[in-house]
Amino acid sequence: MKTNTLLLLAVILCCFLSPASAQESGSLTPAQTILLPKIVGGFNHMSVDAEHERLFAAAPTNKTLEIIDLKSGKPWRSLEGEKPAAARYSPEFNQLYVPRGQSLYIYDGKTFDLITSINLESNLDELQYDARAKQLYVGCMTAEKTGIAVIAIPEGKLLGKISLPAKPQGIAVEQKGKRIFANMPSLKQIAVIDREKRTLLDAWPLEDVQGNTPIALDEAHHRLFVGARQPAELIVFDTTTGKPVAEVAMNSDTDDLFYDPTHKRIYVSCGEGFIDVIEQRDGNHYQLLGRISTIAGARTSTFSDPLNSFYLGVPRRGDDPAEILVFKVGK
Repeated sequence: MKTNTLLLLAVILCCFLSPASAQESGSLTPAQTILLPKIVGGFNHMSVDAEHERLFAAAPTNKTLEIIDLKSGKPWRSLEGEKPAAARYSPEFNQLYVPRGQSLYIYDGKTFDLITSINLESNLDELQYDARAKQLYVGCMTAEKTGIAVIAIPEGKLLGKISLPAKPQGIAVEQKGKRIFANMPSLKQIAVIDREKRTLLDAWPLEDVQGNTPIALDEAHHRLFVGARQPAELIVFDTTTGKPVAEVAMNSDTDDLFYDPTHKRIYVSCGEGFIDVIEQRDGNHYQLLGRISTIAGARTSTFSDPLNSFYLGVPRRGDDPAEILVFKVGK
């Protein structure tokens, strides 16, 4: 009888342990906490320089672009100025791109001296680039000026603008193709853009969802990943057909997501207080692999495949300082 009772208790316990909880420690492992006591508020889009092990974090409320030395685990330098909306480091040109207010600022990646600034006459947000095309793409957010500005790099020259019917939130760029994908949350659509002709090719609808903000691309397998806030789910699109092929429920208030091509995973930072790790079994099949508890309000993140690390920005909470949480990717 005693043996049967123990077996019953074991079965009940297993029922309450979800696969995500059981595998939580294996998908992402906490490795480091970097304190930033001088930061007021939180962070916006971040970027990593893998070669020199530096993290660039936009701190809009603080009006600084923070440069963090990942080797020592300490803040290293602040670039002051107008509120930075994002950061994007290009190892190919050793340049740092930072949208501040209505202008794009280009810094030397070694000295961090300002090379040039470009007034784009619009509030700016996220940015991406294509090293082979030598072009930077900047999201323009001001009403009646919404679209994506195209900048020639490394010289920093405005080439033109791709007009969009709504604000672009989240930009993904094909490296071997000629398309750009951009979320348009207010329209519940994904803009599909020809970057050579700088024209809108199509707008893929998102039915019954709201807040499609983060986006990532698996170009090799023709898959586009879009995070929605209501309901909270990851939607996977086939980029050859423009049709959704999979949906995965996740935690709420997502702001960033990244595809890990080495481990075939998607990492999603959720402001509810979790990082969701979703496994790509194949192009059409996905499952929640891990759910890592973090801090409510921490939803800004970035991922470095070369460093095998995921970085989460935690805003200041009362007397608790702002932090960068570093996680190592498990097998």
